Amino acid sequence: MTGQEALRIIDLLLEQHQRGSLKTLQAAIVSQVWNGDSYKTIARELGYESEYIKQAASHLWQLLSAIVGQKVSKSNLCSILQSYQTSLTITNWGEAIDVSHFYGRETNLQTLHDWIVNSRCRIVGIFGWGGIGKTAFSVKLARQLEPQFEYIIWRSLRQAIEPKDLLNEILPILIGSEVQESSVDLLIQQLQQKRCLLVFDNVESILQAGEKNGCYLAGYEAYGELFDRISDEKHQSCLVLTGREKPHGISQREGVNLPVRSIQLAGLSIADAHHILVDKGLGSSPLEQQNLINYVGGNPLALKLVATSVQNIFSGDIESFLAQGAAVFSNLQDLLAHQFDRFSPLQQQVMYWLAINREGVTPARLQTEFLPAITLSTLLAALETLHDRSLIETTDRGLTQQPVIMEYVTNRFIERIEREIMVGELELFRTHALIEAQTKDYLRDAQIQLILQPLIDRLLTHFSTRSHLERHLCQILTTLRHETDRIAGYAAGNLLNLFCHLKTDLQGFDFSHLAIRQAYLLNATLHD
Repeated sequence: MTGQEALRIIDLLLEQHQRGSLKTLQAAIVSQVWNGDSYKTIARELGYESEYIKQAASHLWQLLSAIVGQKVSKSNLCSILQSYQTSLTITNWGEAIDVSHFYGRETNLQTLHDWIVNSRCRIVGIFGWGGIGKTAFSVKLARQLEPQFEYIIWRSLRQAIEPKDLLNEILPILIGSEVQESSVDLLIQQLQQKRCLLVFDNVESILQAGEKNGCYLAGYEAYGELFDRISDEKHQSCLVLTGREKPHGISQREGVNLPVRSIQLAGLSIADAHHILVDKGLGSSPLEQQNLINYVGGNPLALKLVATSVQNIFSGDIESFLAQGAAVFSNLQDLLAHQFDRFSPLQQQVMYWLAINREGVTPARLQTEFLPAITLSTLLAALETLHDRSLIETTDRGLTQQPVIMEYVTNRFIERIEREIMVGELELFRTHALIEAQTKDYLRDAQIQLILQPLIDRLLTHFSTRSHLERHLCQILTTLRHETDRIAGYAAGNLLNLFCHLKTDLQGFDFSHLAIRQAYLLNATLHD
């Protein structure tokens, strides 16, 4: 307990028992007693007679003794206040999870503690992709901050609770009785009068999916007013928000020296993530564990899920699991699918292109690959949204995805292309290349191995023979020849790459008048 925390507790004790509040001299005496100073030293530094300081301190100890029911003195002040440290904070944890098994994050916790306690931030955001540990982090942070607040209220917005209903839950706790009419005005008044910590988890549940990044769902716009007023008006409280996406007003108002700040929660370090594997009972070599941790980007939930899969399906063999990857891991796919499905069509296209490129790519290069063409400003807006949602990252080579995300997006891309080819309704097949001819050899080899060949293998499961698949692809080729170059896009080049890797005899196949984009022909010969 710090001296400031001790002063807060004494103030609360005096206030609750209607004994006034700490006077300036009393506060100064407590602070220096807390530092171990003698009455003589305190008197000298404050400019009073030693006897006067003793009398002022004695009067305070008598007040506190009457309140707590036991004798309080200079020597036992610390132990007595510590017993009251948590009991004086009124808490309502809602659906907050147990954080008795919490891993790492010491630096992040200290940063937010400083923002909330020392910088007196009004809103603090904790953002990151699904499973990264935002909920657990917010609970851990709030429990560490208990001595600093009179009230702590933790609420999940996962079920998209309406603003009015949320106020109806919170205000009676702060006021101590039912209220006739809940309002933002009344909440702000309480935040001004009392030192309150509010935590709202899963804020993305009240935001629109798609391109309107950070915009509220219809009927939930009042949250925007609530957050704006908490950030703009003077009070002594703090609101902590967690989510996969950042509300629009937060982005506008945050800054390193402003009362609104946020962090992007990254994956756990190798050392911290190692403890999860130990607790899961997964014994492997340090290198294998590191590869598994890197595969999920240090995501705690993903790591727990894959550890269970490694144990149950692969008999603890991490190397075998990584050889198969997320393609066989439905729980992890569900985790990623929930977030991917919230993307707009453009954002999904960006994710597919990043998976096709396999390694870092610049925005300018990415723009050249889009069909139909898009403006750089449109692309940058989509990239910014994806970065805010922690689904892409920047390396020295450019923009890319974490391995587990890239593998999920690649598998989803292949499945989508497979369906399009089977039903003959081509969308991604026209707008995205299966492989890129104009790229480095090792990247093209990876595209063949991880995209083109798996697609061929999946397509062959629908046909009794390879020639039947070739005839089906030929029908698609015939359809393409009646379309304009703009509509066909990458489709002709994709077909040609499929034929080449099926080792199809292209004699008699007519690709005339078709734009062949990104076709890697090996030794194949085209005939008009």
